[in-house]
Amino acid sequence: MFGEFEEMVLYHAILIKIMLGLVLIGMIIPFMEKVCSKTIRRMRIYMFFSHGLLSMIAFTGMIALVFAQMPLNLSMILMIVAFFALISLAIIKYRKMLNTRNKKEICKRDMRVLAVQYGLIEIGIIMSLVISKIME
Repeated sequence: MFGEFEEMVLYHAILIKIMLGLVLIGMIIPFMEKVCSKTIRRMRIYMFFSHGLLSMIAFTGMIALVFAQMPLNLSMILMIVAFFALISLAIIKYRKMLNTRNKKEICKRDMRVLAVQYGLIEIGIIMSLVISKIME
């Protein structure tokens, strides 16, 4: 059977893959609805799931760190910084989407652009960390 460290790393990897799928879903949400208020409600639900999943990813990473009794190194510090960056990006994206609802005529276009831009940034952050860990 697995050891504790290998099992937690497996859970961590699965959660990261689920997070990538969730980011893709978050990019699609503004394209599904024509009314901005409904899109904002859906993005609020997406943000709750996103924050919860990011917290689970961070927790499994910390547990794996404790099981392996590893000292804190540069790649772990980068993961912690990426965690806070992803949380901040989600909040900034949602706040900007809330500001677009005041502009009725360009609300849909702005929401779609914001969702795709910030979604690609989030995917870039996650994939850069995954690739850096693979290269180690």
